[in-house]
Amino acid sequence: MSETDVMVSPAEIPFLVCTLVRLVAPQKTPTVGPDHRLVQDLVFHSLALAELGFTIEDLYRLEALTPEVAMSLERVADVIRLIGGHVDDGSITLPRHFEVNSICARYGTTRSPESQ
Repeated sequence: MSETDVMVSPAEIPFLVCTLVRLVAPQKTPTVGPDHRLVQDLVFHSLALAELGFTIEDLYRLEALTPEVAMSLERVADVIRLIGGHVDDGSITLPRHFEVNSICARYGTTRSPESQ
C-alpha cells in the first residue's frame, strides 16, 4: 500500500481544513489558521462559502450542510470542530491522502497533510 492510500489521521484535520480554506479563499493568503474569520479576514463571499462547503462535503462525504450549520461557521476553527465532531461520532470517515491530493490538484497544488 502506498503512502497516498493511507487515511488521513484525526490529528491532521486542522492542517487539512486550513489548507482547504486557504485554497478556496477568494483573497489568497500564504497561511490560514484556526482563528481566521472566513468572511472578515479571508474575504469569503456567498459563492466562496458554498464552494468551501461543497469541497468539504465531497472530501469527507458529508451530508449537505444545512443553512443553519453553514451560517454558524464563522472561523476556521468552527469548520475544524464540525469535521472533528463528525469523525468523533462516526458519521463520516476520514479521506485517504490520494483523495486530499485530488482536491488539492483542483486548485493547482499537490500539498497534503502527508507532506508536512
